[in-house]
Amino acid sequence: MNPSAPNVMRIAAGILLTSVASLFAQTTATTDPVGFITLNVAGTGGAAAPALSFKGLGLTRAIEYQGSAETVGANTIVDNDATWTDNQFNGANGAYYLEISTGSGAGTTYDIQSTAAGTKTITLAQNLANGVAAPVTFKIRKHWTIASVFGPTNEAGLLPGDATTADQILIFNGTGYDIYYYQTGGFGTGWRSGNDAVNDAGPTKIYPDDGLIVKRKGSANVNVVLLGAVKTGQSSFPISVGTNVVGNVYAANMTLQSSGLYTGNTTTGLAGGDATSADQVLIWNGTGYDIYYYQTGGFGTGWRSGNDAVNDAGPTPIPVGSSIIVKRKAAPAFDWKAPQHPATL
Repeated sequence: MNPSAPNVMRIAAGILLTSVASLFAQTTATTDPVGFITLNVAGTGGAAAPALSFKGLGLTRAIEYQGSAETVGANTIVDNDATWTDNQFNGANGAYYLEISTGSGAGTTYDIQSTAAGTKTITLAQNLANGVAAPVTFKIRKHWTIASVFGPTNEAGLLPGDATTADQILIFNGTGYDIYYYQTGGFGTGWRSGNDAVNDAGPTKIYPDDGLIVKRKGSANVNVVLLGAVKTGQSSFPISVGTNVVGNVYAANMTLQSSGLYTGNTTTGLAGGDATSADQVLIWNGTGYDIYYYQTGGFGTGWRSGNDAVNDAGPTPIPVGSSIIVKRKAAPAFDWKAPQHPATL
């Protein structure tokens, strides 16, 4: 599906930009604006081959708590004014994550492992980024899941079936794709993993930066309506050496130029070069990939298309609700620090 087609993504004109007081904030604060977007999943139109759609979620789930940590450890934060209960943000209540809001680690996210009321401590599944120091503000949100995005009983309307006949949702895991589908019959009805036709895959986490590839076998387009909060502030996500499938996390278009992917420093962004040596950004056009890179020297400096080393490709959009493939050719890995889009709300 061509990312420039007008029906690829429609952001609701009625996104609510009026902030409301957070019920969970330790001090008077405001939540992120809320609204909805519609993810358009292309159908095959009767063709034999499945249709691919590269999607990013573009909205987060609501803020459940926001506060300030007076103490941080390697993988812990302590909020002296916390009002949470034991295991409020983990375990039977579902999977949650914490986002650092200020300081050098702004935009980094961490899975919550445990929540302790007595010590007012949250323990994270990953160590905090270097440089994160108290005092630091943070937000807690629940993870999107397969079921919360596409509906517990497939309210999105993807084609159900078995592992071979159903539409598929593909999430890149670093070396390959984890596959999910909505099963009917056989070993029961519900969301399943391509490796497990028995157990419910509906609670499978979708991380904020995950790019989703929907492999649609049905003929008609499907519109997936996503209700959530508009992401504000900087986002910081890891880019590994090799292939990365990452989504636009914002409820607005970004461009190659505005994305922050190229910084001029290979420890913080993509490596420049020419069409063969530079890191690459691949954008699905409906039938194949358009390839872009940051050119240094030769026919000038700036973003270029793999088919055009002369003209500026910086304005190329990364549409709201879409995902891209980033190919990092050599070490080191880096954290992509994407600025808020739009810059003001």
